[in-house]
Amino acid sequence: MRVLVCDPIHPDGLEILRSAGLQVDDQAGIDRTRLVELISNCEIVIVRGRTKIDASVIKAARKLRIIGRAGVGLDNVDVEAAKAGGIQVWNTPGAPSTSVAELTIALILSLLRKIPLADQEMKAGRWIKNQLMGEELQGKRIGVIGRAGRIGNEVSRILTVGFQAEVLGYDVVKPRGVPGLSYDFTESIEELLQKSEIVTIHVPYTPQTHHLLNGKRLAMMRRGSYLINTSRGDIVDGPSLLELLRQGQLAGAGLDVFHLEPPVDEWEKALVSLPNGVTVATCHIGAQTNQAQRRESAELARKIVSEASKTIVQPPKP
Repeated sequence: MRVLVCDPIHPDGLEILRSAGLQVDDQAGIDRTRLVELISNCEIVIVRGRTKIDASVIKAARKLRIIGRAGVGLDNVDVEAAKAGGIQVWNTPGAPSTSVAELTIALILSLLRKIPLADQEMKAGRWIKNQLMGEELQGKRIGVIGRAGRIGNEVSRILTVGFQAEVLGYDVVKPRGVPGLSYDFTESIEELLQKSEIVTIHVPYTPQTHHLLNGKRLAMMRRGSYLINTSRGDIVDGPSLLELLRQGQLAGAGLDVFHLEPPVDEWEKALVSLPNGVTVATCHIGAQTNQAQRRESAELARKIVSEASKTIVQPPKP
């Protein structure tokens, strides 16, 4: 079986695939034209977040049996088109949980203690200690949207155990408990927004979650509260968020994900560039740790090898 690798994955995964006798064509960074050309002869394709596997690419994939996403989100894969073609779509939802959760906490602390602003001013030779009065995380009420998911669960655990913060959760599915811990849940997103001092988002991006936090809901957040988004940019109505931050209704936002990456729209550039540390922005690095990359790569490779070991390659589609 031939495996086409379209984006960089950790070498551990490549080694697992090759050791199992699979033919690995490592084309990390491949462009769309070359992708369409090569995918026609592959049974398996591996991507991360960069490569788009849409309906037209799937149509060109005559032999394709598995689309593997090293990571969580599947918004760059046309899952319905894949299913219609009998193609399995796999991801690694558990692998980056710790890394994304830790970045979430880092963004919260960066906002509460104004760390990026302090660093920026120090490097410019300015001592602005009297402008850097911050807030403690301990005792804060944090609303976790997507509390029942792996990342939301880990964020809640760290906040509760590590910081003695009060976690308030919302999710559309029944949450998984953590032994020895308990969390409060709201019946609606609106209730969570109104009660929380900090809101953090941990849900997948789907048509149903597009602008889940629209202008009306964002305006319900408490004055002086903070928003953290390490999920997907378009879950939040960006222009509305920008306006509420400019008005001072919200004290700040920690953003790792954006409408377009890198940002190109003027409103989003303005959002990232708000002065005085109102926004802390990172370039979609939630899973960008050595440990998460290794777990994603190895987990996906093992799943592929397991499937390949029990599957006889079928003839090409007509």
